[in-house]
Amino acid sequence: MPIVFDHKNSVAPKVSIILLDWSCRESFHMLDYLNNQTMPRDQYEINWIEYYNKRPSAIKNKIRECERAGQLPILDRWLVLDMPNNVYYHKHLMYNIGIVASKGKIIVICDSDVIVKPTFIESIIKAFEDNPDIVLHMDEVRNTDKKFYPFNYPSIDEITGKGCINWVNGKTSGILEKKDPIHVRNYGACMCARREDLIHIGGADEHIDYLGHICGPYEMTFRLMNNGKKEVWHQEEFLYHAWHPGTDGRGNYLGPHDGMNMSSTALDILKNGRVRPLVENEAIQEIRCNGEKARSSEMLLTLAVPALRIKKWKKNLLQHYLFCQCVLPVKSFFLKVRLIFNIIFITIRQLRLKSKCHVSNQAMSKNPFLKFIMAFVFFKRMCKNNLYTVRACHQVIRELKCKGVKEVIFYGAGHLTKILYILAKAHSIEIKGIYDPRLAGKKFLGFDIKPDNAAKAYAGRIILNYFNGINEKMIRLQNLGIPRNNIVRLQ
Repeated sequence: MPIVFDHKNSVAPKVSIILLDWSCRESFHMLDYLNNQTMPRDQYEINWIEYYNKRPSAIKNKIRECERAGQLPILDRWLVLDMPNNVYYHKHLMYNIGIVASKGKIIVICDSDVIVKPTFIESIIKAFEDNPDIVLHMDEVRNTDKKFYPFNYPSIDEITGKGCINWVNGKTSGILEKKDPIHVRNYGACMCARREDLIHIGGADEHIDYLGHICGPYEMTFRLMNNGKKEVWHQEEFLYHAWHPGTDGRGNYLGPHDGMNMSSTALDILKNGRVRPLVENEAIQEIRCNGEKARSSEMLLTLAVPALRIKKWKKNLLQHYLFCQCVLPVKSFFLKVRLIFNIIFITIRQLRLKSKCHVSNQAMSKNPFLKFIMAFVFFKRMCKNNLYTVRACHQVIRELKCKGVKEVIFYGAGHLTKILYILAKAHSIEIKGIYDPRLAGKKFLGFDIKPDNAAKAYAGRIILNYFNGINEKMIRLQNLGIPRNNIVRLQ
């Protein structure tokens, strides 16, 4: 792993900041803001981790300017993984490499294309001085006005002004949200935790479900909570994001999620109480089991890159999952129209629910045009998410067909059931019944919905038509005497 730059700090830093790039950043202004803090520069270190082979001249020039001025460098460590271009990016691998390389007691993982106030580092240190047994998050203020691109160093007041979509009375709408904070707050913007706590839980999970765009540091947050740490959201310190092309990514590979871009694999952690990762990085495991001094830092960084697993991350193996390549997986024109109708109906329903979450947003209510733009952006994103749902459902039906399964029953009556019903018909798999304890006795898709305890009489496969709460429903079915191998999950 090439180390382009490594500044040996004579003082042990209190904080280590991990910033990621996968050859997608155009502007490196975050480095400027991080070098303009109320805390002395030697109290924190900055790690820049590039996944592919990009070595921006803008960063090189900033380093040279600091050298000429006799100042501490604008960053402390610049690691370039030199991954092949045909391998998809894995943010969790970069988190782990950052954790291994870092020297600070507190790890900060945050967006690398944002603005932060001069009190950013000071606020983090103070929060951990007040209570060391926390995992700290900061929400992100987002502005969609294109006048700040190319990045022109707007003020905080400008970011929270015209074009801001989530700023209400001095706080983000996410911080104010009570009903559904997990979807309204930006869990991927900034997460801070003690390095020893992160190593104790096994670092970031490198399971293939977390490859690409979906998930982020919050899966570590959930495991830290299971290990006794308290989730805290800072009430006064925020990150500030200005619009740029590809703000939400381009051609993203999306692993399993709940339809609103929260990893369903990570959400399951809140239910099952798991502390350790499904796939632990070897260098993190080495430090966790044998300590820091068992191997040199260079050997640990080499150990951190999982050569065998990386082969499974090649884009050509994942292409059929990509939204940008998504094709509705049925040949029948009639069934394809039904699928499209269901996707549009589901998306409109999601849009209505989303609009209710923003009724308190004054900026949205006073600007109908902004409201329309945000509705359009959300509608477009949800359409893509729902296309992913179709692909996930199709994967299940196709695997059952390959195994020779000729009939199934559904557990759950909702929009996923409608999609699965259409796909099952396309593959000539017969639906023998629909079971749902909440709706027993009602009609759905021409079936009389039965209570779930009636499903124990069925000896075939049962498809769980849910992305959320999977573990609870599986336990429920197993308690009814249904064999684990007969239960089919969508993820």
